[in-house]
Amino acid sequence: MYVRRIEKRALKKDKSLVCGLYNIIDKYLPRLFIMFSELSDKRQQGKVTYSMKSICVTRLFALLCGITTMNSLTNKFNSDYAISNLSKIIEEELSDLPHYDTINDVFDDLDISELRKIQKYIVYTLIRSKMFDKFRYNGKFQLLIDGTGLVSFNYKHCDHCIVKKHGDGSMSYEHHVLEAKLVFDSFVLSIDSEFIENSDPSVINLKKQDCEMNAFKRMAIRLKKNFPKLKFIVTGDALYASGPFIKICLDNNWNYIFRLKSDKLQTVNRDFEGIISLETGSSLYNYFLVKDYQYNKYSFNIIRHIENSKVFTYITDLSIDDSNIKTVIDLGRKRWKIENQGFNVQKNILFNINHMCSLNYNAMKAHYLFVQFAHTIRQLFDFGSSLTTLFQGKLKEISFAILNELISISVNLINTNNFQLRFDNLII
Repeated sequence: MYVRRIEKRALKKDKSLVCGLYNIIDKYLPRLFIMFSELSDKRQQGKVTYSMKSICVTRLFALLCGITTMNSLTNKFNSDYAISNLSKIIEEELSDLPHYDTINDVFDDLDISELRKIQKYIVYTLIRSKMFDKFRYNGKFQLLIDGTGLVSFNYKHCDHCIVKKHGDGSMSYEHHVLEAKLVFDSFVLSIDSEFIENSDPSVINLKKQDCEMNAFKRMAIRLKKNFPKLKFIVTGDALYASGPFIKICLDNNWNYIFRLKSDKLQTVNRDFEGIISLETGSSLYNYFLVKDYQYNKYSFNIIRHIENSKVFTYITDLSIDDSNIKTVIDLGRKRWKIENQGFNVQKNILFNINHMCSLNYNAMKAHYLFVQFAHTIRQLFDFGSSLTTLFQGKLKEISFAILNELISISVNLINTNNFQLRFDNLII
């Protein structure tokens, strides 16, 4: 149901969406704009028109408004109100907004490691706020990992493309990313992004290309360095149910829950089926448990739940008995949220991450990381702010309302640091 016009007018009059977003950033991520301004600027300084902060904030607010193409950024933001409002937000006097070519020229040379520091800052600051502490399990955050494709070409785009040979003999040249997201019910927070890429352009053996395994090895090193005290329950699909992934988790003192399917670890599956045919291991209906299964040099528990003919089977090093088997099964089933609340929202609802905002590979990665920044801020706003309740969770309507306000009225940025985000619609 669409928000009634009279309610929308009242919302515009008394409760500014743009001001709400600004206040969330100002209160919960107070150094974000400062970090934008401190990004390395490789432009010839005598010819610089727009500051790094103005370029980055323009890109960020375009994403917050649901603008998914660089051309739309320039066209839809081309209003006196938008220029005035963004001038207030960045506290710089702008006569115009940066053209998308200008933004892309800067993104071509952005240092991705510096953007990773911003990603770390966002996560670290939100965790320190303790607003998500109630979502810990035994003091540990659940960390979802999964890879997804971003773009695909029928020609070689760059030296970093992942090359795939198809059954008809044709080749595709693709870019993929491995994501790690903390999950708080329907809120998924990007904690790290590792691009799956061929670093050596001379690689012609398709079997020696980069892959999720190698990407996770690199990601794990950075996660441990960035968040040495955080305890994770790493959760992934059946691809991760293997010795190398288990080893990475154990080496970093992380717990794990990995999906087990019949075509993976086939010996483990056969043993499990044989054992539970004799003894279910659990007194709960349609729950099954095998404790301390020995797989090579690893020992883990195997758990299963059958619901409406659907079978959910996982391996985990968490201690399991009848008191927590339901909870751990539920944790395992949350793995799909990285696809639904994460990739699906970013691809099909808010940000269209499959769209090429730039053909430059470095700029592609920069745009992707900005999407992660924007998605985190939008989730804080969409789930935690009372301003969005009239929209009944319709994300595209919220985007349209933010954009309409930004480009059509003069926003008064009232600083209300006494407000508190409330996530009453999220459950443990």
